[in-house]
Amino acid sequence: MTRNDSPKIVICFVVPVILFFLITTSLAKAQSKFGFPETTNKIAIFADQLPSYMTEARARFAATHYVGSQKLTLGITKRLRKYNPKFVVLHYHLAIWQQQPKHQFIIDGKRWGNDWDFVNKHEDWFWHNEKGKRVRSKIDGKYLMNIMNPEFRKYWKKSIARQIIAGEYQGVFLDSASPALLPWETAWADPRLARKAACSRRFEELNGLTWCEAYEIFMADLTGFMEFLGFATLPNIGALFTTWDKTDYYTTASGAFMEHAFQTRNAKDWKMAMDRTLKLINRDKIVIFQSYLKRDADYKTRMYYLGCYLLIKGRYSYLNYFAKSIFSWYPEWDLKLGKPIEPVKSIKDLERGKNLYCRKYEKGEVCVNISRKDKVVNFKQPVFRVIPQGGGPVSKDGKIDGMLMFEKGQKFVLKPWEGLVVVYDERKTKKMELGSL
Repeated sequence: MTRNDSPKIVICFVVPVILFFLITTSLAKAQSKFGFPETTNKIAIFADQLPSYMTEARARFAATHYVGSQKLTLGITKRLRKYNPKFVVLHYHLAIWQQQPKHQFIIDGKRWGNDWDFVNKHEDWFWHNEKGKRVRSKIDGKYLMNIMNPEFRKYWKKSIARQIIAGEYQGVFLDSASPALLPWETAWADPRLARKAACSRRFEELNGLTWCEAYEIFMADLTGFMEFLGFATLPNIGALFTTWDKTDYYTTASGAFMEHAFQTRNAKDWKMAMDRTLKLINRDKIVIFQSYLKRDADYKTRMYYLGCYLLIKGRYSYLNYFAKSIFSWYPEWDLKLGKPIEPVKSIKDLERGKNLYCRKYEKGEVCVNISRKDKVVNFKQPVFRVIPQGGGPVSKDGKIDGMLMFEKGQKFVLKPWEGLVVVYDERKTKKMELGSL
């Protein structure tokens, strides 16, 4: 199967407002990737949904610290863009599912609603089990759709494009996209999708394709249409830890949203996921990593997430992690390491001993230990280990309680599943230094 199998993009419905929007934004977007700034020489943070109500100080903080966010109405977006005209905002929409009636999304840039009444009239758009019943997710009740139905696909493209234009978004975050979710969410209602069937079983409803193959055609078609209009598609493909999932996520979309990124304690899974992710990064795809903390003061996990990100960061790589509050900031995100010395083709290129991986930047180095034992990392000359203190929710007056401290030395012990960041000259950061080793 090749991308040439994808149905031709249908644009006959494109209304004048779409053409006008395309013309007026094409030049601006040519300076970046669908409005996303380059990240080669910086740590770039992409926030999840920001609160509807923000003090002016918090709005200013968000606009000047985060690269962007998602699920925002146009009024909030315009407020943020007063402080930062390049602030990126993504529309939110499910990828291969229809929201159940109770769940809402932004339908016209201003209002939260649902298109259930219209979609519900088209029975052949839904996925059905062998008994002819619609298939719902056991997690949240959303409905699985037949992504090879041509009329459904036309509607999906048309409606999402109109919503993006109305909300003045740079693209769309397509949630719950991965076929690897199907055995967990739908096998209870359709046993044909149990275990590895999404990538191994062929379905008549999908024109003889597996779900993984059908997804590739569906996403490539949707992406081709959206990119023609100047919009990015970022499907939520998870953390890429599922071994049997051979879906091509790497050439079929503008990039990816990777939820629960790096959240494993299995070295084999970690290496596989990192190499899979590099397929995106080395194609200059937009990649947003989002991970979760149990508490803000979990410094070890914070440095592990940051370390993993820095190991493979490319031209359009974005990070986010938080505990209870989405509207958070951590002092390690302010680090200025400059550009990486070399690009990374494979995670093995960074191996410095078994299960220890390191990468050099202009102003420092990063290492991650994924073994079960402590590792000692040696340096040729004294360096300064970055030690974050504080960080978490941003206050109403737009401030955070956090700082960076530095520990001087030529060797450091790295615990299992811990990240290490060192800088060559701590004086360029106005912070506090710990005692020398």
